[in-house]
Amino acid sequence: MDATPRLPDHMTNRVTDHMPDRLTLVALAALAYVVEVALHEHLGHAASCVLLGSRPIELGAFYVNCNDARLSPMAIRLVALAGPVVSLLIGMACFGALRASAAWGAATWLFTWLLGTLGWMTATGYLLFSGVGGIGDLGTTADGALHDLQPEWLLRVALAATGAGTYWLAARAAARRFAARLAERGPAQARLARSIAWTCYYTGAVVYLLVGLRNPYGLVIVLTSALASSMGGTSGLLWMMTFVRPDGAPPGAGVYFAKHWGWITAAVATTAAYAVVFGPTLRP
Repeated sequence: MDATPRLPDHMTNRVTDHMPDRLTLVALAALAYVVEVALHEHLGHAASCVLLGSRPIELGAFYVNCNDARLSPMAIRLVALAGPVVSLLIGMACFGALRASAAWGAATWLFTWLLGTLGWMTATGYLLFSGVGGIGDLGTTADGALHDLQPEWLLRVALAATGAGTYWLAARAAARRFAARLAERGPAQARLARSIAWTCYYTGAVVYLLVGLRNPYGLVIVLTSALASSMGGTSGLLWMMTFVRPDGAPPGAGVYFAKHWGWITAAVATTAAYAVVFGPTLRP
């Protein structure tokens, strides 16, 4: 039996990781979900609507209705396509920034990682969603990017297959980037990663549900937009951490952070403002 006393972690240079402050984690998740959908809808769809010569009729939390009468068929497709493109660019920008994140605090790092992950999952998820259902930004309905393109069945099959493959790749890449940040190496790292990802996922679902309930079109928007984009589009957060496995890599900087009232205040203010302004739909 080894009677050698175990030294405290700070005396052995052993890096450990712990679950971050729950309230701050919830705040970060709420803020990331709201920022991603706001950029998708308003920097993507609304801005492209204006730039292409029309104007938005309705600006909702989860949808933008552009005055299509002023647009050519190609311009309508571009407005529909703009949302997923912005989401894709969000993911690329955030994960590009993470390459220079060695000195970042854990809260800033996690917010950037989550925002980028949501962007990638939204962009690739729309391929799958529109391919299977025929609706949404890349769908075949009158306001979709694939409207009137033939053969419709072949386009949708290709879209769904591409979406499933790219969504899986995006989830794996995000999980592996997360794993590299973790300070723990072993079974504990997978449990910690899963707990953080699930907390973010359920926070986003609750936030989108509450914001979506204020829309003027009732349950249909909650089901087809708010919950479809949160519980469906970001469902990769529920399983992506299965890619987190011990690999012998050196410990990362860790994901632990204490309660941070700055992040909490920013999340509450941003979420409340988005819900008040866009939840009931703004008609300019």
